[in-house]
Amino acid sequence: MNSDKHFDLIISGGGMVGLALAAASARFGLHCALIEKGTITINDDQPDQFSPRVSALNLASERLLTHLGAWQRIPEHRKTPYFDMNVWDGLGSGQINFNAHDVQTDHLGHIVENSYITEALWQTVLDHPEIEVFTGDSVCQWQQNETGIRVETEQGHHLSASLLTGCEGKHSPVRQKSKIEQWQWAYEHTAIVTTVFHDKPNAHVASQVFLESGPLAFLPLTHTKPGQYASSIVWSAKTERAEQLLHLDDAGFIAQLEHAFEARYGKILAIDPRFSFPLTATQSKTYIDGRVVVLGDAAHTIHPLAGLGVNLGFLDAAALADVLSQAKNGQQDCAHRFVLRRYQRQRQTHNLAVAALMEALKRLFDTQAALPVVARNLGLSLLNRQALLKRPLVLGALGDFGTPLPSLCQPDLENN
Repeated sequence: MNSDKHFDLIISGGGMVGLALAAASARFGLHCALIEKGTITINDDQPDQFSPRVSALNLASERLLTHLGAWQRIPEHRKTPYFDMNVWDGLGSGQINFNAHDVQTDHLGHIVENSYITEALWQTVLDHPEIEVFTGDSVCQWQQNETGIRVETEQGHHLSASLLTGCEGKHSPVRQKSKIEQWQWAYEHTAIVTTVFHDKPNAHVASQVFLESGPLAFLPLTHTKPGQYASSIVWSAKTERAEQLLHLDDAGFIAQLEHAFEARYGKILAIDPRFSFPLTATQSKTYIDGRVVVLGDAAHTIHPLAGLGVNLGFLDAAALADVLSQAKNGQQDCAHRFVLRRYQRQRQTHNLAVAALMEALKRLFDTQAALPVVARNLGLSLLNRQALLKRPLVLGALGDFGTPLPSLCQPDLENN
């Protein structure tokens, strides 16, 4: 294939997952092209102002970002550790608590604004000589055969590579133009996100209550104003209820929020503007179409009730970088079907299992029938008293799901 420029892989999408894939692949010596339709933005770091979109990064994701050199670029006051998780049923007394000491670690994860994760990854990518960036551009079309794939961009660039990856989110143009089909279903929930300021400390606890309308999470943020504490909230409510909440003025919404959260952090003193988005689940039937691969939200989306979304995407990126580097070191075609199937076996099985668990939890807490409510409250209380039974759940929250992690998500890289 003749082309202006040749790469090992072409990455479409400069969000968190696409950037992580570029940085991880380049770390293993792969020559990457990163195509992003938007522009690179720099945060205006004002300590007491927060973006409404945050991620609860588990330890596996932290290790990945650390090994890539991105974690160190995020300002410390933008990384808020959480040491405990507290989950309870709003229709009963059942609750379960997870503590970092239960699994001999000093924290369970960090709450970080998405914009700061993205900026840190961009800095890492722009500093790497193995990555060429094309901003303000997007993939227009491609042709593939047994020797490679040739991509044309909207700005007229012609690039060739062994592999094209779609990392542009759940509406991925690369996936839509490929032969990759998806299962999709609506949760009939809408997520409301914002930042709230309250007069009692959150003690670095990530809290979530399951309400009749859906789950409400309070995630701790670092705030420096005396007498005030900050939390990012994600209120995933049935769409009709969400619309009612969105139409309230700030005072009305605060009153509803305090009631729903049982005023556990005291009085809510102020609230930032609210944003909302509908929740849907998607699962790709395959992650591969010849020399085209999808990952992150382009391949799968789940309910945010456990905060696992971007963590699953980071695992996708790290796993794909692993198999590509192994192929390159073995002088194999990076897009050989056996290479890409290794990636798919690792990640699709895991992602489907997590999606099934999230669906089961949502359905379990959706019902208000007396018998299921009593049963789930008893179950939560019993589980909370059994340390051995809780341990796998805590490890899962850390990103350890009982299967080998990609090399960049492991604590020790001496042999990599």
